[in-house]
Amino acid sequence: MSLVSEGMSVVSAGRVAIVVLVVGGIVSCGDDHAVETTGPYRVGTRSVTFVDESRPTPAFEASPAVRTRTVVTDLWYPAEGDPEGGPVADSPAADGPFPLIVFNHGQQGEPQQYALSFELWARAGYVVAAPRHPLSVLGGPGAQFANDIEGELGDVPFVITSVDEELSDLADVDHLAVAGHSSGAIVAFGNAFNTCCHDEGIDAVLVQALLDIPLNGEYAAELKGTPVMFMHGDADPTPPAESHAIFDEAEPPRYFLTIQGGDHSNVYRGGPSAPLVAEAALAFFDLHIKDRDEARDTLNAFPGIEAVP
Repeated sequence: MSLVSEGMSVVSAGRVAIVVLVVGGIVSCGDDHAVETTGPYRVGTRSVTFVDESRPTPAFEASPAVRTRTVVTDLWYPAEGDPEGGPVADSPAADGPFPLIVFNHGQQGEPQQYALSFELWARAGYVVAAPRHPLSVLGGPGAQFANDIEGELGDVPFVITSVDEELSDLADVDHLAVAGHSSGAIVAFGNAFNTCCHDEGIDAVLVQALLDIPLNGEYAAELKGTPVMFMHGDADPTPPAESHAIFDEAEPPRYFLTIQGGDHSNVYRGGPSAPLVAEAALAFFDLHIKDRDEARDTLNAFPGIEAVP
């Protein structure tokens, strides 16, 4: 199997480039405080702008090349206040830190499209950091993933490091999941399992509508074994069998959720099955990031789930 594949603060960071083999310095160490965070919490939202001085942004059509790479990152996080209330922009954070989920949008997508999931996860005690990949984000220059594969794969470790350096009171990178939809799923899967960009600090991986597109590295046997959950709609134009073949090659613990009637995008972005998608992902995170055994029964009860623990 082969796969490729309005900020409030500005952070300048230059030590993270596209990673070859391993991203150093992010090692799981089991901080008990993070796994004890349960909620429910109110949800806060904000954006931060991280500037990577070590990586350029390639030109695309009318967008010129830039010697740095700016990654606006939208955050959903546990906040102070009534948990029954709606999300509050720039709300004071609850007492943390909380486990971190880095989520990658699909091409011509943006983080806000997945807000239903992000709000549920933040209310349950997670910080979601969703980078706006600068060339392929909705409203950007219009690039496809193929135009910026290396850049997007490098955005994930850069955001993780930047969050750790600037927001460590809020987010705990020692309890870390990476996730994504479509091209963003390729990014998450590559960062977890491919020699091109493997990050040994990743504790769990969620991939939605994963496509089989080759990356520069390989999915080596020694990199397998991190808990991974696949989600795929049975009405997706990309047949579930393609994603399931990748699932079959993964090492346990692994999970595959077939979403009845699910298409390629709307099912993850607010369609009728989006709450099920969000809740199944939360059970997966609770089991493998917070070590909550009761989440196993919750996860196994979802219709369409195939679990290989």
